[in-house]
Amino acid sequence: ERDGIYHRTDEGGQSDYRQRWEAEAAENPVRSAIAADETDRVDFETLTAKTGPVWQRFPRERHFETVLEIGAGYGRIPLYLARERRVSWSTYIAIDISGTMLERFVEYRDRFAPAPTVRLYPIRTSADSLPLEDDSVDLAITSAVFLHMGKRFVRDTVAEIARTLKPGGDFVFDVSFPNARNPTNLLLQLKPERFRPPHFMKFWTRREVESLLVESGLAAKAGGITIEPGAYALLPKRVGPVPLPLARRANRALGKPPERLAGILAESFLVTSPGLAS
Repeated sequence: ERDGIYHRTDEGGQSDYRQRWEAEAAENPVRSAIAADETDRVDFETLTAKTGPVWQRFPRERHFETVLEIGAGYGRIPLYLARERRVSWSTYIAIDISGTMLERFVEYRDRFAPAPTVRLYPIRTSADSLPLEDDSVDLAITSAVFLHMGKRFVRDTVAEIARTLKPGGDFVFDVSFPNARNPTNLLLQLKPERFRPPHFMKFWTRREVESLLVESGLAAKAGGITIEPGAYALLPKRVGPVPLPLARRANRALGKPPERLAGILAESFLVTSPGLAS
């Protein structure tokens, strides 16, 4: 433990991936975490912007003994759950590859959702090898993290979540699996490898996502899985650095497409345990 952040003593040096996230976190943690517009504001509304529907329908006033968050960043999701959904926990384990992000996590938790009786463990480590005991976690969550990780690391991380989750435990993987078949993602997939930064998005088919959850053992551990579109989209929000006019309005107007088109127009896939899907 150093300055409130836990560090693994057996980890190697800085990877390009970690250096990228550390640099972005130091420059602007909010923009790095949620691709927000440039702002110097640090308030609850700014920090919890772009909180998706799955968190807005999260069961109110649920209590969990131990919560594990992968890619916790500055704490956007627990801030929202604690204040807006009155969700509570006894122990919170915040995993992130960036120590700078975890410093902001501790700062913002104390400022906007103080929980003095909660045991908080901000751990700077890679998520594919968790320093946790088997069957020790009641709820595992992540938001907009897996989409930046290489698929091998995602598979290893999900296997670690399966190992550490208690039988019958819950999980939420939000904005985690961009749909490889969605038309808005096709241009991104054509970008040459040499021009892609280390945290460039990775794309998945629904079948790949289902296989990941089954083969990792997480589906069996949680008593099943629910896979659904996180959002629908027909037009990309931008082409390169240039915003596409009216794209957001057109995508919102889609509503829920016919079943035969849902697997194509799904912008990404949301995966939850059955108990948190309703």
